[in-house]
Amino acid sequence: MDTNFVTGAILVASHHPIVKEDQAIALVKQGDIQAFTWLMSRYKHMVYTVVHRVLRNALDAEEATQDTFVKVFEKMVDYQGGSKFSTWLFSIAYRTAISHLRKRRPEATDLEDLSTRIPASEENDLAIATDRTKALTKALGELPVEDATVVSLYYLEELSVEEIVTITGIGASNVKVKLYRSRKRLLELLKDQLKDELWTLTLD
Repeated sequence: MDTNFVTGAILVASHHPIVKEDQAIALVKQGDIQAFTWLMSRYKHMVYTVVHRVLRNALDAEEATQDTFVKVFEKMVDYQGGSKFSTWLFSIAYRTAISHLRKRRPEATDLEDLSTRIPASEENDLAIATDRTKALTKALGELPVEDATVVSLYYLEELSVEEIVTITGIGASNVKVKLYRSRKRLLELLKDQLKDELWTLTLD
C-alpha cells in the first residue's frame, strides 16, 4: 500500500454498509479496503488537526496525514482494543508529525523558532467550524508546538488527560501543567479576538 492509494481513498466517498466502528476495524483486519476508506473518511479531519498543530504547515500536514493512514493500515492487525481506536490512531498521527518535524532543515526543527502564523489555507480548513473554534485555533498558533497540541487534543478533540498521555508520551502531571499554563495565555489572546464573548476554559 502506498500514499497514492491513501490519497485516492480519502477523496472517494465510501458506500460500504458499515454502521459501527468495531465492524469496520474487523473488516480492515481482513483486508477490506472499503472499510478502511470508511474509517479514513471518519477520522481524516481530526488526524489533520493533530498533525497540523505540530507542523503548522498545510502541505506538510497533508503529507503527514497520508503517512499516518498508511501506517494505520499496516499496523491495524496490532490494534487489540486496549484503548479507544481514536486514541491509538491519534498516537500514530502525533508520532508521524513529530517525525516529519525532525526531518525539516535544522533551523526549522527548533520548536520555539517555528512560525506562529496560521497559513492562509487555514481559512479553507476551518470553513465549517464555528467562529469560536476559528478563534481558538488561531490563538493556539501563538503557543509552543507541544503546548498547542496538548490543548488542542483536550479542548477541541475532547480527549481526557489519560488519553493525551497515551498519544504524546508526556506525563500526566506535565499535561496538566501545560493545560493550566496555556489556558491563561489563550484567554488573553481570545479577549482581543472575541471582545463580546465570555470564554471559559476549564480543566476537570
